[in-house]
Amino acid sequence: MPRVRNTLILLLLLPTIVAAQKKSMGGSKETDWGAVAEKKAPAGPTISPKDFENASPFKQFFDKKKDLKLTDVQLASFKDFDVKLKDANRERYTLLDSLKRDARPRTSGNAAAEDEVRMLLARDALTGVARDIRVSFDAAAKDALSTLDASQQASALDVMQKYEKEMQDMMREKLGVRAGDGGPAAGKRGRPPVSA
Repeated sequence: MPRVRNTLILLLLLPTIVAAQKKSMGGSKETDWGAVAEKKAPAGPTISPKDFENASPFKQFFDKKKDLKLTDVQLASFKDFDVKLKDANRERYTLLDSLKRDARPRTSGNAAAEDEVRMLLARDALTGVARDIRVSFDAAAKDALSTLDASQQASALDVMQKYEKEMQDMMREKLGVRAGDGGPAAGKRGRPPVSA
């Protein structure tokens, strides 16, 4: 007799349990599966070597060559600086692409603990490589500016300020840092900020 009574109670409670479980799992009929399908996993960092090549200080100098009154000799010298800069960063560019892939989530949904750690380490290393590239760009630009005469250097400072802002914005956007999170120039985990 107790077995029959327990079975009847279970049969009476079963619809309630199933309905509650459906609601907690999101399986109700009101779920908009189209909206769920549109959601994508976070893309992660999107920075690429091409972004740095487009943000090169020499590209800025070439664009403003008339304003800077660059001579043909100076233009040729800047082109040499630009080629040397690309060669010096070739390995960093390869590393940048590799780390960018590792810093992205591999699947949508909840990532496993190992994936979270992999992404965090790769993102930290990616930020470090991007900073190294930025430092090399800044050093090359400083060397190039020293070849200009005094009047050209005054005009070049305006170009460099524009370059600094564009580089900062590009790194912030492409490394996937939201405004207010600091970004590459704000320093991270006790590291000093990148000098501008």
